[in-house]
Parts: sequence; C-alpha cells; structure tokens
Amino acid sequence: MRYLRAVGLVLAGLALLAGSFTAGNHWLLDRDATSPVDDVTGAVPRAEVARSISGHLSLPVIPRGPRSVDCARDLRAVKGARIRCTAHYLRGTDRDMTVRVVRVGGGEITYVHDAPHG
Repeated sequence: MRYLRAVGLVLAGLALLAGSFTAGNHWLLDRDATSPVDDVTGAVPRAEVARSISGHLSLPVIPRGPRSVDCARDLRAVKGARIRCTAHYLRGTDRDMTVRVVRVGGGEITYVHDAPHG
C-alpha cells in the first residue's frame, strides 16, 4: 500500500512539473501583444509598447525582468513597421530588441518582439 501511494505521489509530481514547464515555455515564448491605435497619430504610443514588452520579459513569480523598457518612437499601424526598444536591467545591462507589426485591423495592431540581445 505504501508503495502505491509513493508511486502515485511521484506520478502526480511529474505531471505537475511537466505542466509547469509547458505553461512556462509557452509564456516565455509568447512575444506578441495587441494594442489600440491612436486615431490622431495612427500609431501605438511608444510608452504602451514599452509597457507591454516589459510585462512579457518579467516573470510572474520571480521578478527578474527589466527595471524599464524604452522604445525609440511610436509604432506605426502599418504591417511590417519596426522600431527598436531597449530593456534596462538592474545590473546596468541594456538589451536591444526589434518590435515588428504583424497584423493591423479594427483599430488595433498586433506586434511581436524578438528576444533581447546585447
């Protein structure tokens, strides 16, 4: 009986661990965001893009994300439009990335960013 309980606990732990890795990998690889376009400028403000990227780069349990993210300019609502953003980390490390519009429609744009690189 003890053996069966131990096996059950090990299997349950492995299933939980596998599910956590799958969810974590999906979360870490999910680099797209959708934001409303400003009607006046025809773009998403750079502060909104930076906020979105910062959220993607921060872990929900362990805060090791950037202390801030800056983007060079607003992101135009044109498929393929690109801007450069920089993530600033606590140890003085800056990582650049490119943000690119992949979809435009309905007053919103969807954009993706590549992994931060030095």
